[in-house]
Amino acid sequence: MRSEDLAKLLGLSRSTISRVINNYPDIPQATRDKVWKAIEEHNYAPNASARNLAGVKNKMIAIILLDINDNEEPHHVKTTEDTIIHDNPFFSPVVNAVSDQANKMDYYVLVSIAYSKKDLKKVQNIFHQKIIDGAIFVGTQEAEYELIFNLIEQNHKIAMIDTSEVYNTDHDAIYINADNYEGSVKAVSYLLELGHTSLGIITGNLKKLSAIERLKGFEQTLTQHGIERHKDAIYHGDFTENSGYDGAKHLLSGPNPPTAIFVSNDTMAIGAYKAINELGLRIPEDISIIGFDNSFFSPYLNPALTTIEISFSDIAKRATTLLIESIEQEQQRRIVEKEDATLIKRESCKAIKSM
Repeated sequence: MRSEDLAKLLGLSRSTISRVINNYPDIPQATRDKVWKAIEEHNYAPNASARNLAGVKNKMIAIILLDINDNEEPHHVKTTEDTIIHDNPFFSPVVNAVSDQANKMDYYVLVSIAYSKKDLKKVQNIFHQKIIDGAIFVGTQEAEYELIFNLIEQNHKIAMIDTSEVYNTDHDAIYINADNYEGSVKAVSYLLELGHTSLGIITGNLKKLSAIERLKGFEQTLTQHGIERHKDAIYHGDFTENSGYDGAKHLLSGPNPPTAIFVSNDTMAIGAYKAINELGLRIPEDISIIGFDNSFFSPYLNPALTTIEISFSDIAKRATTLLIESIEQEQQRRIVEKEDATLIKRESCKAIKSM
């Protein structure tokens, strides 16, 4: 479709469409929405991107961090001094590794964060305006899948981290994940080897693949060892320090407190440590704790945290390499890979006698 055809279809001038595409501020929002909707429906490549159509690449990829609230309330990062990337043990190493690897391959990186469903429209515009040659999505939830799969169907080059690979049969993309399930199995198996049969878990955000798989590994490992699972031994956290604090308080204040807790990431373990201290308990004498991720601070907790190590940097580098190769080869490949998980034994777990 030519720009003249699009203008005629919408009843607008070519200059108005050009001003929308180039983000001029004097265009009403209703007109913007109308133009971008038509561009999406007709898969129109704007003339401003003619250099892309001629086969010239921008040599730029995006990393899209998804941390979207279901409700319409402002995201906590928008209303507090909190940050998504700075000092975040998950997003920070991923963004750094993507940037480093892309630069080694002579590509630039655009970093974008989606805090709300409205932000997803901005993500679409990045693609439609041909600003980037491809993107890595990190932390996708079920609600965002439709947008990503639509982009794949439009032949955009996509890589995903922490997104279920079960969709790869219908949507060719690059899926790079940690082996969350196997890491969870290793964590629970280690606690069982130490004699613990009463285990609790503080989950992550169960709309995220990583949290789902870590809970699944916990539950199935207990079942395989003939250990009954109790609903009150599961606390639904969200990967934040506060939910680790609340989760430990909940699990240890009940009528049948566990002797060991599997905390689904190390950030929540910080909160769990604080709660345990406030309850007058000791780690590992009174309660064993095992984390997940082997974050940079884990060896410095007191006692040093036993945890499962996965390399976010390696995952990010691999996703970046495969994405740029797909761009250079002009072919969206179907690739599914998992990063190994390793048990790191430290001082936060103790062997106990079987009852």
